[in-house]
Amino acid sequence: MTESVLLLLIGFSAGNSDRTEGPACIFFKDNCSASYGQVQSLLFLNLCLSDFITVFAARTRSWFFTRRPAFALIAAGVLATLSMTFIATEAHLGSMRPITAYTAVVVWAYTLIWFLIQDCLKMATYYLIDAFGIVDRSAYLNLVKQKPKGRMDAENIRKFSQNLRASVGKASIDYTFQQAYRKFSQAAGAEHQPRANRLSVSWAPRTVEF
Repeated sequence: MTESVLLLLIGFSAGNSDRTEGPACIFFKDNCSASYGQVQSLLFLNLCLSDFITVFAARTRSWFFTRRPAFALIAAGVLATLSMTFIATEAHLGSMRPITAYTAVVVWAYTLIWFLIQDCLKMATYYLIDAFGIVDRSAYLNLVKQKPKGRMDAENIRKFSQNLRASVGKASIDYTFQQAYRKFSQAAGAEHQPRANRLSVSWAPRTVEF
């Protein structure tokens, strides 16, 4: 939150084309100024990067580097962050305008610095919680041990899958049926037809008239 608000203020200052110094010159090398669309791309990239890499700090109670993340998480992180960087530097989405590769690199560095600060604050928070006994950790662990550890056997998994497929299929058919009825009504002007001439089709739990 703090890092994004600060970056937003820096983006606001980039609207002054007469500026020759200040934080905006670090992010925008050309004339220390940027367009509205470029500031949008700047914030877009920062929010996407900070939101995803926060997972690497929140996943462990200790420092983020003390436990190796799963391969799936690493792959998802690389794909997501590179995709967002590409969008910020190349794409035109709405009023967003591409930022330069230099600006993208600075945003990456800015976000990683704040990530390290965030991890330090996490460790400080855990220290205060343990030092002042804000949370009774032993009671919490005892409560967790009492949680029933039930597992679904093959039969229950099969029934769950069948019920899920049936529910999804029914919802899909119901939605398609409503769409077809709406299009038919618009084309045929069903609202002006006599009620006696309408065809009634029952579909539990609804009754649809044509």
